[in-house]
Amino acid sequence: MKIRLQIGVAGVFTVLAVILVGTVVAILYFGNREIALNTAHDQMIKARERSVDNMLITIKDAVQDVSSAASFIGQFPEKAQSFDGLNVLNALANTREHYYGIFFGMQASGAFYQNIFLPEGLNTFGPKATPVPDKTKRVLRLTNSYPDGRREAYFWSKQTGEPQFFYEQPTTYDPRGRPWYKGAMETSKVYFTLPYIFESTGDPGITFAKNIVDAVGTSIGVAGIDMTLSTFATILNETRIGEDGVVFVLDHADELFFYSGKRSEGSRSHFPTTRSEASLEIQNKIVKTAILNWQTDGETFFRFKSPDTGENYIASVAPIPEIIGISPILGLAVPESEFVAEIKQTTIRVLQISGLILLISIGFTVLIARLLSFSLRQVAEEARRISNFQLTDDLPLGSKIKEVFELESAISSMKTGLASFGAYVPQDLVRSIVSKGEMAGVGGISREVTLLFSDLQDFTSRTENLNPEELMPALSHYFETMEIEIAATGGNVDKYIGDAIMAMWNAPVKDTKHTENACRAALACLQAEDNINNNGSSPLLPLHTRIGLHTGQVIVGNVGSLSRMQYTALGAVVNLASRIENLNKLYGTQILVSEDVVSQVPDIFLFSELDIVSPAGTSKPIKIFELLGNASETSEFFPNSEKLREAKNWALCYALYRARSWNKALVALEAHRGTASNRIVVDTFIARCRTFIATPPSINWDGVYNMKIK
Repeated sequence: MKIRLQIGVAGVFTVLAVILVGTVVAILYFGNREIALNTAHDQMIKARERSVDNMLITIKDAVQDVSSAASFIGQFPEKAQSFDGLNVLNALANTREHYYGIFFGMQASGAFYQNIFLPEGLNTFGPKATPVPDKTKRVLRLTNSYPDGRREAYFWSKQTGEPQFFYEQPTTYDPRGRPWYKGAMETSKVYFTLPYIFESTGDPGITFAKNIVDAVGTSIGVAGIDMTLSTFATILNETRIGEDGVVFVLDHADELFFYSGKRSEGSRSHFPTTRSEASLEIQNKIVKTAILNWQTDGETFFRFKSPDTGENYIASVAPIPEIIGISPILGLAVPESEFVAEIKQTTIRVLQISGLILLISIGFTVLIARLLSFSLRQVAEEARRISNFQLTDDLPLGSKIKEVFELESAISSMKTGLASFGAYVPQDLVRSIVSKGEMAGVGGISREVTLLFSDLQDFTSRTENLNPEELMPALSHYFETMEIEIAATGGNVDKYIGDAIMAMWNAPVKDTKHTENACRAALACLQAEDNINNNGSSPLLPLHTRIGLHTGQVIVGNVGSLSRMQYTALGAVVNLASRIENLNKLYGTQILVSEDVVSQVPDIFLFSELDIVSPAGTSKPIKIFELLGNASETSEFFPNSEKLREAKNWALCYALYRARSWNKALVALEAHRGTASNRIVVDTFIARCRTFIATPPSINWDGVYNMKIK
């Protein structure tokens, strides 16, 4: 296998450059990826610490607020059990958006006083779903014992003005029986419950409770603050990393306590409230997969794949300090792309830039190599064109290298010689000789061909007074026009004989549609002749070409001597084709064809049978037909309606003639003559009918007309 100079140089350079660029990019990508994963580890640790700090601050605030409330009630127990006392507690806690309410219960009476903070957008409240008045921020709930039992009353409270009563009902609620109350009474510290469902809202939350002690140190009740777990959900959601990161919390028994959604999916938080729910509610497969990996391997920092998409995730799972009564384990899971996506994009940009630089470099290298081999490639291309006998363009002689310049000169001289040679013989033949690289020799082969002969009507009489300077250009222009149409259908002009043309199809190049192409060429030649007559200024005008077509077996090949040969066709078929062309004079037609032609293309073209003749110099009669045009109505060679009508009338006349009905044929012919465009053939057959009426032929008459002259 041979390699071009420019391809070889460019190929070697490209391979080396690709290896170099690929190695550098791979080192950069994997090195930066490792840095990104270490950064992810650090970010997860910082996110965990930040979430713990925020939760501890929230808890510290709640501890401080409930302690302050218990201190106030212990110092002023009577005042605290009033609207003014509840206002003081409201002022203490209303700045905490995550508080649901602040309250206290008394040990002696079981009285219960509560500030309930209404969330934004709440439209109804209470057992009866009472509409919330405008600008109402809280509800006061007062529960006491009466002679007829315990009752609780609800009041709307705005920032200013007296509270407005709106509902009262019997109740069995007694704070002294609640877990938060009992737990606080048993310790001097702040007590907080495990998460549970708030009875009034149905939302999960926790209660911070503090024992109320009077001035002498006696426990007189418990103060409390309700905090929804949405506070911790907000803190945990802020811990997430990126748009698709998730966070989850397990309790000390490795049961799921909380898990978040993705920011890109709306950030919904989940708080399983029972052990069964802890397993049933893990709808997030990323969370479930991260937990299973951690429980299996026990690693605090690991990688896993999404079970749905196969995307790589990074996870960090580790314990955090005890919060709200549990010893939680905090986990974070983040798609690896959150950390390496930018690296991948940078790598892609580096690859794109490197690829661009590589392409420019390759182009520059190819250009240099091309400059080095440009002249050689020109010579090689010119030689290839010569082998295909494409001799139209000149080879520029511009090489600065002496040896290449001499080669260019030799090729150019050879091309000029072949171009001159090709003007005397069929180009397809020369192309075949050159492409095979063989010496031409005398000899031929038998092949079926379609032959075309043509000549110009009255050429001799019309040109006898023209000088050669006028005749040669006009005749050459005519020949060139005819040759273009012949070559366009795959035909080859064999020779020019005075004003006549001999052409053939299916030699030297094989053509399976040689008869069809010859018929099409004949029609095209007459059309081209019309264009010359209508638009030209030749001294030969008007031109009137007569054409004969015949198909048969001939010997085609090189005829002559070794020093002088001609490629042509030989045989009786050639002579008969010439005789058929000559019959146009007798019948006044322009294209006559033999029955052998008609049999090859009966459905492609329209023909009109004219006669059965035995041309001079032949022993076998033949049927001759006039080629009318293409059979397809969409073809440019489809005959007009007048020509079709005339052909139909002629067919009726000729049928009567062939049936020996001379009188009827004579009447029909004389009637047809008045509208016929070709009266020569009509007059010919009128004369025959009159002769046969006067002197009928023998009973063995076969309709053959014997020609006396060639």
